[in-house]
Order: sequence, then structure tokens, then C-alpha cells
Amino acid sequence: MRRGYFFLTLLLWVTTTCFAQKLDPDYYTYPLLNVKGYYSANFGEMRSNHFHSGIDFKTDGVEGKSVVAVADGYVSRILYSNSGYGLALYINHPNGTTSVYGHLSRFRKDIAEFVAAERHRLQRSYIDVECKSNQFRVKRGEEIAKSGNTGSSMGPHLHFEIRNTNTQKTLNIIAHDIIKPKDDIAPLIMTLHYFEVDTLQGVPIHSEPTSYTIIKGEDNIYHTKQASPIKVGRQGYFVVEVSDRKNDCSNTYGVYHLTAEADGNKYFEYRNDGFTFDLSRYCNAITWYPQQRKSRNEVIRLAHQQGCTEVFYPTMVNNGIITANFNETRSIRLTATDDCSNTSILEFKIKGKNDSECFKASLHTDAIIAQYNHACAHKIDDIASVIIPRGVLYENIVVDLKMSETIPQSESVVILSPAYSIHNSNTPLHKNIGIVFSKKVAHELQPHTAMASVDAKGNLSYAGGRYKLNRLVGRTSSFGTYCLVADTIPPTINPGFKMGQDCRSLSRIALQLKDNFSGIKSYNAWIDDKWVAIDFLRGKAWINLREEKISGNKKHIIKFEIIDNCGNKTTWDGNFIR
Repeated sequence: MRRGYFFLTLLLWVTTTCFAQKLDPDYYTYPLLNVKGYYSANFGEMRSNHFHSGIDFKTDGVEGKSVVAVADGYVSRILYSNSGYGLALYINHPNGTTSVYGHLSRFRKDIAEFVAAERHRLQRSYIDVECKSNQFRVKRGEEIAKSGNTGSSMGPHLHFEIRNTNTQKTLNIIAHDIIKPKDDIAPLIMTLHYFEVDTLQGVPIHSEPTSYTIIKGEDNIYHTKQASPIKVGRQGYFVVEVSDRKNDCSNTYGVYHLTAEADGNKYFEYRNDGFTFDLSRYCNAITWYPQQRKSRNEVIRLAHQQGCTEVFYPTMVNNGIITANFNETRSIRLTATDDCSNTSILEFKIKGKNDSECFKASLHTDAIIAQYNHACAHKIDDIASVIIPRGVLYENIVVDLKMSETIPQSESVVILSPAYSIHNSNTPLHKNIGIVFSKKVAHELQPHTAMASVDAKGNLSYAGGRYKLNRLVGRTSSFGTYCLVADTIPPTINPGFKMGQDCRSLSRIALQLKDNFSGIKSYNAWIDDKWVAIDFLRGKAWINLREEKISGNKKHIIKFEIIDNCGNKTTWDGNFIR
């Protein structure tokens, strides 16, 4: 009996999972009403340290467009935040998928009332709530919210996703034909780069790149401007910069599928059909990271790094490394395909160098080697040391650790240590490393001590950390330059109304919040000793007087409290009439 139940459960799980992966375009409707149907971003684009997990719909430059449920289901999660997706809804559907709607301006009435009650029950302006299946049922095409610009949004739009409910794997809904943008424009192939590789003591050392101009011919066939074959060494790989466009839009988009062939044999393939969020940061290894950081194009490395996942590579021969004997000529063909099946091709030839011309690396005898699959720790001096856990690196590297020549500069924080150069910011990290500062700090500064990142001009940015027992342990997901500081300046509160102002004609009041260094960690307000919810976005806070039922044609006492990330607190007391 138990065995039969187990196999039935397994069969149901497999059926649901497979069904969720093979999406039926007719199951879903468009998530917006009364918009022109343009897109500002597509699925899988390379973002800072992550893939874009959905597609962004333009809302014609305004907020307040109707957002509708794309299929029957129920609201499973509600997010109300001043960062990330801002106001967001998650809807579970019977076919095993979840749709996600981000950067909303407001929810439908019953959801909004529930959110307001939860914020007050928890006395927390930010909430992330899971809902019961019978709490908020929705029908396909039913309005669930209005579009907006909340959270980490740079302009009015709707961020939309479809995920596998069981795994939370995001799915490429344009490639699945769920969303069908107008697009007959093939990807653009911009630039080609070649790197040689020499491996010493298990460390792949990369040469400086040689870059090649690309020329577009007929029928989306591209060639290198250089007519003669590209000279290649004993071992090397290519990086290609590509971009995509869609009709009637000036936006740039990411590439969906990229293949490379040598003499007609496929040796490399990249494709992004979807991912779970633990894989998102691998975008840093799929790209040539230093160029990707400053480029509007997708900068794809046609090779596999030691510590990178293989999920996005259906084909990978010899880790993408190209070899050619001396004077051997080979034909290379790169094919770039967008999520609407438009294709461009780059064709060129390579020719093997003489061994004496090939790149040869060298290592100092005292080089510090950090391996991607082993943890290591190194002390720079009596103050600073570095901890690099296992799985942080995408490949073995020679780590450069030293006291920096850059002098930290700030008029608003106390600088407590020299700056230390922890390798360099052009090498990406998959997880956090630890930086430890061992230094006795004056007692009055200890609660406000933190780690700061230092740019090339000596300017400082807050980088977290906690000081305890004469040392601070900071964690960072980026190599760079860091120092120890103390921030003792409290944040400021500037009300957008006058003391005692008559606010009976206002539906809300505003306050501007600023901090000199570490940023606002928490904020709370009370009116007539009753906690009230706050909406906070880009330095400005609002209290909705109407929703808080502040009335009575009388004077109301308001108290506002904010705390920054270095523990400095500011309170402000005032009053108004409503």
C-alpha cells in the first residue's frame, strides 16, 4: 500500500513538473490591458551579477495600467517592499506554474486591505506574505493590480515571470511562445575577441585579448574585417559581443542561443531556457566579466570556466578551447539566435602559430594560489586578512593581496585603517568572501564601525560588517579595495509639511530621509501613539492619512524614527491638523 502510494505520488510529481516545463501558449493571456505591447528587457539578459529572470513590459511611460492574471489560480505570495520587485504578486496556477508581477503601484481592493492589515499587525512597512489557496482566487483576465514603478525600478513598467511552482525555476516565456513580440530583426554581432591560455600549477592564465572588427554582409552573414585567418596559439578561446533588437523599440536585448563550430563540428553551445535562482549569478562566468561590466552588449565567453555550472551549455567539447597546429587552417562558424528564432552567422578562419609565437605565462615563486574547489585564508598584515571559501571562484587564480596606495578620504566618517587591495574588481565572485580587520577601536566608535569599499579616488561606500571583540568581520561579493571606518553621524529627517500645518485637504504627508554613508536600515512612525505604515522609495517617505484613518478636525501628534546601518538613530516629533 505504501509502495503504491509512493509511486502514485512520484508519478503525479513528474507529470506536473513535465507539464509545467512544456507550456501551452493558449493557457495564458497577456498580463496588461491597453498598452502598445513593447518590451524594455527580455529573459536571461546579463545584469549586474544575475540573469534577468523575466521580461519587462513597457507601460507607455505611465503608471496605473491594468495588470491582469494570465490564467486561473490563486495569489500565493504578496511582496510589499521599497527595493527589488517593490509591490509584487505571485499567482499559482493549476498547471504547475507560478506567474509573477513586479513593480506594481497598487493591488486590487481586497488584496490591498489584507496587506494594510498585515503591515499593522506586524508593525512593519515591508512584508513578504504567503497566502492560502482559498484566500485570493483569481480568474484569467481578471484585474489584480495596477502597473507602477516601485522597488528597484528605473521607470514605469511591469516585470513579468512564469516559474515552475515546485522548483521555482524561471522559464523563458518568449522562447516558449507564451509572449510573442513583434520581432523580425536578427541579432547583431558586434566584436570578436581571442584569448590564449597557459596553465601553470593548475591556474589558467589568460593572455591580453586580441580584438577583431566585424563586418555585416548579406542575409545576416558576418565576417571579420581582417581577410586573412586569425592566428591562434596552442590553446585559446573566443569571446563574442552580440546584441539584439525588436521591432519598433530602441532597447537592446540579450541573446538566447549561441553555438560555435570548428570545421563543421559543433564544439560550444550556450542556451538559456530558464534557471533556478541559485544559478543566476553564473552569468558572471558565462561572460567575459570585465567587458560585460561596461558594455551594453552581451559578451559571451565561448569556453567553460573550471567552477562554472554546465546547465547553460548543451554542448561543450574540450571546455570550448580551440587548438590548431602550426600552419593548420580551420574554419569557425558562430551562430547567434534570439528568442524569436531570428539568426545571424559569423564565419572566419583561424591558423596555427609557430610555438615560439604562442603565449607563455609565468608565476612568481611566492604567488598566492586560490583554488575554486578549496577554501583558503591569507593574512596581509597585522590588521587585514582574507578568507576565500570553497565555491567562491569560477576558476583557480593567483590572488593579489596588499596594502593599497590609495588613501581613503571622507569628511563624514572616521577612517580607522589603511586601504587594502583584495585582488581586483574585474575578477567576479560567485559567493561572499570574508575580510577581517583586527584592530582595537575606541569604545564610543565600536557600535558604529563598519567596512568601506574604496574607489580609485579614495571615495568610500558602505560595505557592511560587524565589530566585536576588537575585530570586524566583513563579507563582500566583490573583490576590490576596502578599509575600516566608523560612522557616527545620524540620518536626517526633513518633513514636507510645516509644524502645525492644516492637512485636512491632503490625503498623505511626506518626509525626506537622508543618510551620509551607510543608508537607512529601518524607519517607523507613530501618530497619536499609534503605529502607522510608511511607504519609502528613493529617499522619500509617505504616510497615507486617509488609509490610516487620521481625522477628527484636530491636532495630531506625529513621531518619526529612523536608524542607519551603522546604528545611528534620529527621531523627529511634530504635529499637524486633520
